Amino acid sequence: MNDQASALRQIVHNIKQQRDRAPDSGARVVTVTSGKGGVGKTNFAVNFAIALSKKGLRVLIVDADFGLANVDVVMGVTPAHDLSWVVNRHGEIKDVITDGPNGVRIISGGSGVFDLLNINSRQLSGVVSKLLQLDDLADVILFDTGAGISKNILKLIESSHEVIIITTPEPPAIMDAYALVKSIVSGGSENRARLRLVVNRAESAEDAEDALAKFSAVVQLYLKTELDILGYMLNDPLVGRAVRQQQPFILSHPRSVPSRNIDGIAWKFLDMTPEGRGLTFKSFLNNFIKRS
Repeated sequence: MNDQASALRQIVHNIKQQRDRAPDSGARVVTVTSGKGGVGKTNFAVNFAIALSKKGLRVLIVDADFGLANVDVVMGVTPAHDLSWVVNRHGEIKDVITDGPNGVRIISGGSGVFDLLNINSRQLSGVVSKLLQLDDLADVILFDTGAGISKNILKLIESSHEVIIITTPEPPAIMDAYALVKSIVSGGSENRARLRLVVNRAESAEDAEDALAKFSAVVQLYLKTELDILGYMLNDPLVGRAVRQQQPFILSHPRSVPSRNIDGIAWKFLDMTPEGRGLTFKSFLNNFIKRS
């Protein structure tokens, strides 16, 4: 166990050293998404972010669920502005960043994320210079999207370095997650993000592992795409209680089964090095704007 803990600490140390050595290194941009609503995607994103921050990483969550933003609600914070304030009114990026639990920072996206697709070139140059400051403020930037498959969500997914797909073992959620993966694969991008899979609200480890194995096998067989399995979250009533109390469960119940689950997922994520060089927020932003 001590050897394992030492190896995992080395992973975090290597990430920080790599950023210090490489001038083109920047934030690891990850989109957390799902094929349907009600699978616990935002709650996963919040607790996952805190799990990463507890390991010494600087984490920023951008709530990109236009019209139904609730990262701030789950975290129990109230942002003064959202990203549209920067995009449309030329405010500073620091003015839309809110400090959350355990050092995690939050940006409420509002319509701002997708407003980038519609502004003119003069406005864009000013906005981009402000957004690029995020590369210096975070090691990991998590975008929490709305549920489902829309053109804008797919643009965000296709521009990211990595995508974490959240599903539950229930057949409707599995079917919608498959439809989401199919839509991503159909985009045909050569530099498509790595697709990671998490099963949430499983009743047992056996059910979770069965769902992970079968889903990834079907995707491999019919879509010729490999999914990286990050892990699973077991169903537990304390998760719902934590949401109602606006206290992330990894902080209110750090020794609980869900907290151990999310901690294991965070370590596995850190052990999965994203492919390619120059993966920065700038590269994400360039890809996103090109798809407008």
